[in-house]
Amino acid sequence: MLNSSRGRSQTRSTRSMPFVVMEPDPKTKSNVVGKILMVAALTALCVIMLKQSPSFKEVPHVLVTGGAGYIGSHAALRLLKENYRVSIVDNLSRGNMGAVKVLQGLFPEPGRLQFIYAGLGDAKAVDKIFLENAFDAVMHFAAVIYVGESTMDPLRYYHNITSNTLTVLKLMAAHGVPTLIYSSTCATYGEPEKMPITEETPQTSCEHVPTNPYGKVKKMAEDMILDFSKSFDMAIMILRYFNVIGSDLEGRLGEAPRPELRDQG
Repeated sequence: MLNSSRGRSQTRSTRSMPFVVMEPDPKTKSNVVGKILMVAALTALCVIMLKQSPSFKEVPHVLVTGGAGYIGSHAALRLLKENYRVSIVDNLSRGNMGAVKVLQGLFPEPGRLQFIYAGLGDAKAVDKIFLENAFDAVMHFAAVIYVGESTMDPLRYYHNITSNTLTVLKLMAAHGVPTLIYSSTCATYGEPEKMPITEETPQTSCEHVPTNPYGKVKKMAEDMILDFSKSFDMAIMILRYFNVIGSDLEGRLGEAPRPELRDQG
């Protein structure tokens, strides 16, 4: 799913493979210690050889901002199913702790999933998260997302989306994280000249780009990412959603907006 080839040194946890030593015959007790040491040495040698092999890859570690939200939690679920390590950063202002608990229940193994309560507006806290973790990629979902609310409180959207995305980009550069997947919106297209909108539809072909503060700040964040990726040589992908509905196939994760925001979409 994500290219994890990195030149950055990282500390990873390794899982040892158990071996069984049968109770030896009294005549061979003197050889037991030597055989155990030989097995241990051979095992260590095999691990070293595997790590030096070009086909050996460590488990990629992905930071998912807003991973307690609707789309973010589904992305985290898919990453975990594909055997990635996942760190979710969310201040739960719009996210749902219930989604995190579902993921923790599905993937309880130590080191697979960690939840960090933090907001991207706290640059020092987020810098500490990057410092304490060796991330291979960032999936950036954290954002306020309602068109109606953005017209009533536009400055909140400019700060939450544009400013916080700038913080993420700065810290990715500072800590050498080369891959970003950004969660954007179809609102960046404004009023299209023709339908349907496809991946080939340029945003500049729209008559009004965009028509509300939410679309404007998302487009601004996109432009910022595109410009920054050229100087930093960052691999990026931008996702623009239209009407996202439903839950995962087993009904474990779904949308749970706060009641007062349900009419703001």
